[in-house]
Amino acid sequence: MIKLPEEFLNRMKNVPGLDFEAFLASYDEPSVKGLRFNKKKVRPETVEMLVSEWNLEKIPWSEYGYIYDESLRPGLSPYHDAGVFYIQDPGAMYPGEVAPIEATDVVLDLCAAPGGKTTRLCEKAGVVLSNEIIPNRARVLSSNIERMGFSNDVVSQASPAELSAVFPEFFDCVVVDAPCSGEGMMRKDETAVEEWSVENVELCIRRQKEILKEAVKMLKPGGTLVYSTCTFEPGENEEHAQWLIDTYGDFTLVSEKTFYPHLERGEGQYCAVLKRDGEKQPGSVSVRDIERRLSRSGIHILRAGVTEGETLMDKKKGKIYVPSHAEVMATVFYDNPFVNALNIRDLDTALEYLKGNVLRTVDDAEYKNDKDGFIGVYFDGYPLGLGKKSGNVIKNHYPKGLRRMN
Repeated sequence: MIKLPEEFLNRMKNVPGLDFEAFLASYDEPSVKGLRFNKKKVRPETVEMLVSEWNLEKIPWSEYGYIYDESLRPGLSPYHDAGVFYIQDPGAMYPGEVAPIEATDVVLDLCAAPGGKTTRLCEKAGVVLSNEIIPNRARVLSSNIERMGFSNDVVSQASPAELSAVFPEFFDCVVVDAPCSGEGMMRKDETAVEEWSVENVELCIRRQKEILKEAVKMLKPGGTLVYSTCTFEPGENEEHAQWLIDTYGDFTLVSEKTFYPHLERGEGQYCAVLKRDGEKQPGSVSVRDIERRLSRSGIHILRAGVTEGETLMDKKKGKIYVPSHAEVMATVFYDNPFVNALNIRDLDTALEYLKGNVLRTVDDAEYKNDKDGFIGVYFDGYPLGLGKKSGNVIKNHYPKGLRRMN
């Protein structure tokens, strides 16, 4: 059994209505693994096939979420590289599901890395601004959005205060998945156990309140604030929801839920949905509108929609257009806007491509305009990246930073 901090256990014993013995016993069980299919990209027959082959169990609170056995390693499948699904804790899927977002809404994901919640928001909203203040986490966030193929997202790297100065009362929905003491991560991450302390909990409470103050500034009248953590501490959870109601006077608690590992298939999650008084005013906002505001303020932008490719001069053919990796990832083979495309059907060939190896044309592959030059490379109709065809040889242009080691 995991050796949990004594003071943490003492605190959990005092949680009203909690069956402490059942809660404690859950730490003898393995952590629960989940994945969520990409609604904007996946075909129904792919979902059906993988659910059957991988023996996936449906998650009741997630439209496209499933639990998989810990012995399965779906991250090694080319479908993962193609953005067909996102690996995510089942409980962590909940905030993105319950966020009441309409197809024209402008949404802010204020603490967005690594991207599990924000990619679900992209499926539902008109435009999403995904922000992460820590540079390396912001890069991971941007890469995950690119892999999933979304074109309606802007990724920024800024503090909440910097953003609130640029976007006062701007967003229809603000999602705050706040940095927390990580009590809900203890079953699957020893670091969460080692780093837990009363002092850290108190630090998190102060930091979360400062983030929420800035989040409120950016929410429209009539908008919705979704607040979540992966911890059980009431001071980081329920007390913040009540603080928002008491402090601002124009918030109503719509729903509130805590996921405990002995009650739900997942690790640990808290989520509160709060509605702000007023009538939400409809408006038309684009990715470029968000980008221009950020640019004028000097905020670092990692991504704004889909990065375009470039036109190059070929000595023999004149001007040729080379799609970007992001452009390819935002397409499927059957709706490819570029000149050339290769659809790989063989798993081993797809894995060779993901390692960065040169490919040779194969008989069972499907081609779209079988000519030399840059081509989009797909697996089962889903995008992997770029190649350059010359005769029966395809030079690999998969980004080096994404290539597999084995």
